[in-house]
Amino acid sequence: MSFSFADLGTGALRAALPLAIWGIGAAAYAAAKRDGRALASARWSALITFLLVVLAALAMIGALVTHDFSIAYVARNNALETPLFFTVVSLWAALEGSILLWTAILAGATAYVAWRGTPALPRLATTALAVLFAMLTFFLLLVTTPAADPFVRSEIVPLDGNGPNPLLQNHPLMALHPPLLYLGYVLFSVPFAYAIASLILGEGGDRWLVATRRFALVSWALLGVGIVAGSWWSYAVLGWGGYWAWDPVENAAIMPWLVATAYLHSVMVEEKRRLLRSWNLSLVIATFALTILGTFLTRSGVVNSVHAFTQSAIGPLLLGYLVAIVVLSVGLLLWRLPTLRDTGAVGTPLSREAIFLFQNVVFVAATLTVLLGTLYPLIAEALSGAQLSIGRPYFDRVEVPLALALLFLMGIGPQLPWHGASRATLERQFTAPIVAAAGGALLAVATGLGGAFAVLTYALAAFVVATVVQEFARGIRARRALHGESAGTAFANLLRRSGRRYGGYVVHLGIVLVAVAVATSQSKTIEVERTVRAGDQFDAAGYTVAFGGLRSVSEPQRDLLVADLRVTGNGADEQLRPALLFFPNATQAVGSPGIAAGLHDDVYTILVAYDTTARSWATVRVLVIPLVSWLWLGGGVVGLGAVIAALPQPKRREVMHGLAEAPATVGD
Repeated sequence: MSFSFADLGTGALRAALPLAIWGIGAAAYAAAKRDGRALASARWSALITFLLVVLAALAMIGALVTHDFSIAYVARNNALETPLFFTVVSLWAALEGSILLWTAILAGATAYVAWRGTPALPRLATTALAVLFAMLTFFLLLVTTPAADPFVRSEIVPLDGNGPNPLLQNHPLMALHPPLLYLGYVLFSVPFAYAIASLILGEGGDRWLVATRRFALVSWALLGVGIVAGSWWSYAVLGWGGYWAWDPVENAAIMPWLVATAYLHSVMVEEKRRLLRSWNLSLVIATFALTILGTFLTRSGVVNSVHAFTQSAIGPLLLGYLVAIVVLSVGLLLWRLPTLRDTGAVGTPLSREAIFLFQNVVFVAATLTVLLGTLYPLIAEALSGAQLSIGRPYFDRVEVPLALALLFLMGIGPQLPWHGASRATLERQFTAPIVAAAGGALLAVATGLGGAFAVLTYALAAFVVATVVQEFARGIRARRALHGESAGTAFANLLRRSGRRYGGYVVHLGIVLVAVAVATSQSKTIEVERTVRAGDQFDAAGYTVAFGGLRSVSEPQRDLLVADLRVTGNGADEQLRPALLFFPNATQAVGSPGIAAGLHDDVYTILVAYDTTARSWATVRVLVIPLVSWLWLGGGVVGLGAVIAALPQPKRREVMHGLAEAPATVGD
């Protein structure tokens, strides 16, 4: 009997399903009866299930690498000429493979909680483990039934496959963007599971919150960096010169990130003041529900998007799962609401907790307006058959003021004490930031930025930077006075010993970079389009673009028509090669821009049209986009700040993800 990747993958997934179902019962019994043997059984079920799902994922990679076209997924998303790199990442290039990756990540999170969470918080963590097993069971059902089975056999085995979607095999960010999003989506299952466990058990305290705050922070950071990587991919691949189009699938990713950001701020209020308990539970539930909504929008085929998968049978199942999640979660929250009373009241409007609450309101408002703009056309079409389109004007008109409000509150919050601030405190804390804001506005006007949006963004960005610098300076002075450290050592120790606080400030700096990049690139982009012949050159915003002609290039998986351009001026001297890509199974050419990236400007070139007979001329579009590279840099700074904030403090470095090591026991 010959070896088959399909049999291996199918067998592994079908063996994992009953183990996950067993895990639900074992974990629930262990939590209810405090039974050590049941808990041990649940742990081993989690570990073996994870290993089996990983084995299935490796089987799919093996089938892709060996071009096993007897598997329908491989035949649709792989070809003999597909490069090895894109062959491997085709694991998540289409619906079934992406659900398999999702299941593997969820199985890994379940195994982690089983082996690292249950010793520390037995009853709470074991109940959360049962919830995770239930979620894992649902996804295992998807990948073991026709809805999303990745190992379905081809009816007719082709000699060659179709290859991946052309847009998914012309940039290496394909290896980064989807997995980051999946990690961000799936890892938030852990805070959700602990929150539900807390409601099931009727615990009114914040143990679930403390146990999962690093998971929440890590999933938030991964989702945020994944969104930025997706913007970069869109910018570098789609050939339109933009990075965010308020596409429904883009919106599906940004919504849970916004609500999770609100949660990470309001959770500090609960820790410090024992306030907003029910609100924090609501935010966790909403964040997780929005991750499932995003999965539904991406994989159901109900929206038209370059990011979405085609119509499939999985849509109704995901919608049913979402409805079940919302109904059960909200029902539990309403049931336990009387036990979730706060122990105090929010301080004056000029207190840190009040600013965090205002911030939360703005985050939720931003999420709801995006949700409305995304779902309204779908609802209108379902009810009346009318096909509506809500585009960029609506989102910009609504979201830009909210973004400016959040930037303003981001600068104010860290400067205010809990409970309230005196006039002297306000003067001491805000004099320098206000002066900096005025300087930022003057800088925007002096550099020719037009519009109130750009000027306000620069002013608020300078305001936030000044508050962050002020906080670091105050911390460094305090450490030098107390410990006699040098400035460099004091700075390093602030990050090491108070990483959660100062890592948050680093995140704020990353957000500032993103805001300045968006404001500048949107306000000052210059576009020039010319039809040229070999030897011609033209000017674009101080750059000279010389056209060297067209040439054809053949690669194993595609043919290219390349325009040779040389860009000089403003310190640049680069050869750019915008092209049209022709894939064997694509009905039309795919544009690929040529980009000269720089910290000050990007010169973005597109081959728009060409002489199809003699190839004697070409139409070239050139966009000079200022500071757009700061957007990707800002995403990296946000990720760095999240890493700093998530690191355990030195005295507790043995504590991982808030789940302390302790002897295995099932008693509280």
